[in-house]
Amino acid sequence: MAINFLPREVKFFDYLNLQSENIVKAADCFKAAVKKGYFDEDVVKKIKDYEHEGDTLSHEIVDMLNRTFITPIDREDIYALTNTLDDILDMINSMANRIRLYKLDANEEYMGQFADTIDQSAQALNNAVRHMHDTKRARRVLDHCIEVNRLENIGDQIREKAISHLFEAEKDPIMVIKWKEIYEVAEATLDTCEHVAKVIESILVKHG
Repeated sequence: MAINFLPREVKFFDYLNLQSENIVKAADCFKAAVKKGYFDEDVVKKIKDYEHEGDTLSHEIVDMLNRTFITPIDREDIYALTNTLDDILDMINSMANRIRLYKLDANEEYMGQFADTIDQSAQALNNAVRHMHDTKRARRVLDHCIEVNRLENIGDQIREKAISHLFEAEKDPIMVIKWKEIYEVAEATLDTCEHVAKVIESILVKHG
């Protein structure tokens, strides 16, 4: 196995950027489907394709790590970014599959709020990842991370309101179980976005 002894900085950051851009595409697709109110087979397949692309990019990044002796940032940080970015895609894909499986009307007030917040968080993460290689833009990257943290707090509030409303308004216990599960995955997706932002903030501190 050939090992590169010089840092391939552009390549690592380029691949991480491709990962974050892929999340934006999946989040946009998810948001559009929620607005329409249903997840048909084509939409679910499209989101699944984004998830597969994320898996491929993750494997390629790990493969590069295994073949590169010196990395532009700590290896554990690259692993953490790669894995948590991939987790976001897994969760978006999981929500799409479950909404279709449960035959839920996705055009629902709180699901719409979640979809919009996840979409905003994906955009903010993409902006942070896109510029994190440039130390001159550290302040801008930090601002995007702060925005992700703010959106995670909004997600917590949406979840509390959504579940409270669910128990008050929904009489069918099966529907309560279904929607509660979806809301919790949506909130966990925003938690994972915040985790990525914290990893980026840690990198900024190390290399500031």
